[in-house]
Amino acid sequence: MFVLLLSLTVFGGLVQLIAKKAYSKKIKGGAFIHSALSMFFSLIVFVIISGGKLNFVAQLIPYSVLFAILFSSAFIGSFLALSVGPISLTGLISSYSLLVPTIYGILFLNEPTSILLYIGIFLVAVSLFLVNREKKGSEKKISFKWGIFMLIAFVGNGGGSIVQKVQQLKFNGQYKNEFMVIALLISFVVVFLFALVFEKENLLKKITTGAHWYIINGVANGLVNLFVMMLAVWPASIVFPVISAGGILLTSSVGIFVYKEKMTAPQIVGIILGTVSIVLLNM
Repeated sequence: MFVLLLSLTVFGGLVQLIAKKAYSKKIKGGAFIHSALSMFFSLIVFVIISGGKLNFVAQLIPYSVLFAILFSSAFIGSFLALSVGPISLTGLISSYSLLVPTIYGILFLNEPTSILLYIGIFLVAVSLFLVNREKKGSEKKISFKWGIFMLIAFVGNGGGSIVQKVQQLKFNGQYKNEFMVIALLISFVVVFLFALVFEKENLLKKITTGAHWYIINGVANGLVNLFVMMLAVWPASIVFPVISAGGILLTSSVGIFVYKEKMTAPQIVGIILGTVSIVLLNM
């Protein structure tokens, strides 16, 4: 069950990246409406999973509000980064953001560590350095704008995962659906209002064109969030590095073979090191 949940989480993350990339290539300037509608379908997933049996408690609200802020930032930041940069590098940095809850688990939850864990995390850091290197004189794949968008996505994704972890520990694994329904409803309403203000021009076209992509993105996002919360009972120092490294391998493969994105020798070495870290982090 553990391995299956990890595999589905990694695959779901890849599906989201592909859906965002595909939509951004069809529609220019549709970050808010795409994100809002994706959140709506993610919300539908949790409503369906709950079977309509939701038991809301007031104590959930602070966690849901904080998660909504971080989740929305990550969603929009990732979309904007994909619209101006390559899917391979965007996916790599997004995957590494899951090391944030890993470090949190070690520092604040007293989760068990080993020398192999530290070696694995070190290899991830080296991999991160290598995959962001570009040859001098080569065509620049990333920009300062891409870097800003990725920073927003990185902080939002990593911080959101910590909030999910803490919420599940605080409530003994309960209120998964209620927590996400509140957070996604807040996220949808706020981001949709942003879309009405900043993307009102050709809004109907942005909604109707490529609708299947934000539906796919939303459903995949809902399932990934569910799987992450189900995995919260396992140590964050194991779960999140594995998801991170697995995402590196899949996303890089899609970037190279599907989107024909060329990677330098150091970047390829970085991907290999990321794969090795998966083995070390599971030992």
